[in-house]
Amino acid sequence: MVWSSIELYYTPGSPHCRAVLMCIKALELDVDLIKLDMYQKYEHKKPWFVKMNPQHTVPTINDNEYILWESRAILCYLVNKYGSSCPEKSQLYPTEPEMRANVDRLLYFDTGTLYKNIVDYFHPQLMSGEDADERKANALKQSLEYIDLFLEKTSYCAGPHLTIADFSILASVTQLEGMDYKITAYP
Repeated sequence: MVWSSIELYYTPGSPHCRAVLMCIKALELDVDLIKLDMYQKYEHKKPWFVKMNPQHTVPTINDNEYILWESRAILCYLVNKYGSSCPEKSQLYPTEPEMRANVDRLLYFDTGTLYKNIVDYFHPQLMSGEDADERKANALKQSLEYIDLFLEKTSYCAGPHLTIADFSILASVTQLEGMDYKITAYP
């Protein structure tokens, strides 16, 4: 375990928090996990947290008074800071430009396509009781088909080894399982 002074503010149900937790485990970091009750106590809206993170989102890290939020930025930061001295760990976010660009592309795919389509499809159903929208369902299915294409040549999304893009995409896909969305059609 690598000792660090990182505090991670998180909530267990968040796919973004799960991605960061996977990265922390892969880097073998010892962090202080601070669970926020966002749904009953609204701890993310308390003045102390809003002062730290004006967007009051999780995950948020405090690394020796350096505050960072947005899961994908946190993933990059953690590997850049704590994985660079170990070749096996630095591969999580490669320094070689083409490999890093592949990882970045998939991080952007996750936030701008995959996770966006998950939210677009499920949010109206969960929050407003609307019926499923076929157009949004098709967009989500297309996103999952893209992941299958990414995985045709290797076992990992961005190349021949595990990267932070895999953590981010895996966290989004497992969110679907939590909503009883059938992903068995996607091997």
